[in-house]
Amino acid sequence: MLVGRDIPEPDADRGFGDGYESAVAAIGALARTLASRDTGTPFLGTHIEQLVRGESPDAVIDAVRRAAAAATDVLLFSYAATGQEHGEAPDGGEQWAGYPGGRRSVLARVADVMRDSGATRLVVLLDCGDAVTAAPHFIQPPPPARPRHRAPLSLLGASRGLLFGSEIDPFTSTLTRALQAGVNGGPETLDLVTLRDAVEAEFTELRYRVENEYVPGAKQLLLHGGHEVALGINRAYPPDPAYPPRYRGAFFAHPDAVREVEGY
Repeated sequence: MLVGRDIPEPDADRGFGDGYESAVAAIGALARTLASRDTGTPFLGTHIEQLVRGESPDAVIDAVRRAAAAATDVLLFSYAATGQEHGEAPDGGEQWAGYPGGRRSVLARVADVMRDSGATRLVVLLDCGDAVTAAPHFIQPPPPARPRHRAPLSLLGASRGLLFGSEIDPFTSTLTRALQAGVNGGPETLDLVTLRDAVEAEFTELRYRVENEYVPGAKQLLLHGGHEVALGINRAYPPDPAYPPRYRGAFFAHPDAVREVEGY
């Protein structure tokens, strides 16, 4: 289940830069990659549903319920939204991210549905302004008064932000490119730990390409679990590990590999 929402953000247009990358476009590219045989992902195209037309919270919950009812192995939920999702919904309705322990939110309800599913592995990808706020909905254990089966959860995500009017390090599209190109020196399959390291390496490499003293350090990603499920095969995995080449377009395996190449 992949959800993409492009939220109007008044502060994004400051007369320069390109603003936020479209969450809808990024989710579409991720969906095509997850359904591609070239990346060897464990997902069938017929089992991937996209909600990118501004569906209501209830429509999203209903779709997640359908996916949860059908899942027997991996249940994946990806949420991408542009802009900063602040505490109060603009129309006075339900918040999307919310705060754990506070008023109910859409993502908290999604987390409940996923925990109640029959899936043996749960995967969550978060790419929104309030990713740090949203992640605990999925990570925190269910209330003791409501016992549920405890399928292992893998979560990877990042909060979104602008730098000089542009989003220079979008998470979802960078993750998609890592799945498409592979990870140089990485393992044969791309679990979320490997993908976290590769995406952070790409963000680190970007800092070396952009020679600007005002650019902050590489954006840090949120990771919980990550070893339990792979999202694809590593297209850059060498036939002979003793001679790992630098595949064209492949990501570095870790930020330290970038620093070594750059001489730092």
